[in-house]
Amino acid sequence: MMRTHMDQELTASKIMDLVKKSFPDLTIERITINNRGWDNLVAIVNESVVFRFPKTKEAENAMKREIRLISMLKDFPVPVPEYRYFPKAGSHFAGYPMIPGVPLNEASTIGRGMWKDIVAAINYMRNFQKDSARRAGIPIYDAASWFKMQGDILALFKESLSEITRKGFFDELQSDLNVSLSGMKEDCFSLIHGDMYRGNVLISRRHDRLNGIIDWGDASYGDYAFDIAAVTMDFAPEYRKELVRQLSPEDDFTSLKRISFYRTVEPLYLADNLIRKGHAAEAMTIIKEVYKICGKTEH
Repeated sequence: MMRTHMDQELTASKIMDLVKKSFPDLTIERITINNRGWDNLVAIVNESVVFRFPKTKEAENAMKREIRLISMLKDFPVPVPEYRYFPKAGSHFAGYPMIPGVPLNEASTIGRGMWKDIVAAINYMRNFQKDSARRAGIPIYDAASWFKMQGDILALFKESLSEITRKGFFDELQSDLNVSLSGMKEDCFSLIHGDMYRGNVLISRRHDRLNGIIDWGDASYGDYAFDIAAVTMDFAPEYRKELVRQLSPEDDFTSLKRISFYRTVEPLYLADNLIRKGHAAEAMTIIKEVYKICGKTEH
């Protein structure tokens, strides 16, 4: 059984009842449940409306921040969720018209249209005002707090993954962190999506444009290189280099060092989640992929 942070069982029939009672004018012909997400259960109604049900109080708060932030993204160059469905007080979910598309990683290369949209989206976020980010209620980082947060994440991963990683692996990552993220300047920081990766970046079936960017619950005022690392994760190094050159040419070398570090660490989020759920073999598969990434240098 799936539960909300209110400890209510969420079955397909329960979700259908919640939606029907909250939105009686919405005729439900079909409902599809996706419980693969870490923070939210997703219910898609009639292949046209997406409802998100936070699994924890923390996830609920993140969704509230997301809704507030999205309302401030005026003229964002790529479609984002437009939340329209808000239930009565006491129910902890919300919905928006579904944005069609396929995950970014279904494309083998980043074509001209996709490239234009990615550059426009990140450039918009680079110019988003810090005061606006603060009003949205998202986390605000500077060089010191960002460095500490990344170190805390490494410590968390070391705790869960040290038994299935090679000796000295996390010492190497800590050294990489110390080198890559030292000396960060104020202009390294801007609004970031925080998980601009695969299924959160939807592209057209022809792979010629971005249809939308969804799931803004991890957004913060952080290192813009973090989003570049995520959105180019499945693509050749030249895309990362060119994005940095276009978005922040004065910061190209240090940005590429940070991107390399974030690319190494990113798969560890999944490995950590798997090992904590008892899936050691699957976590080990992820670790082997990380070793391959570590063997590639881009700077």
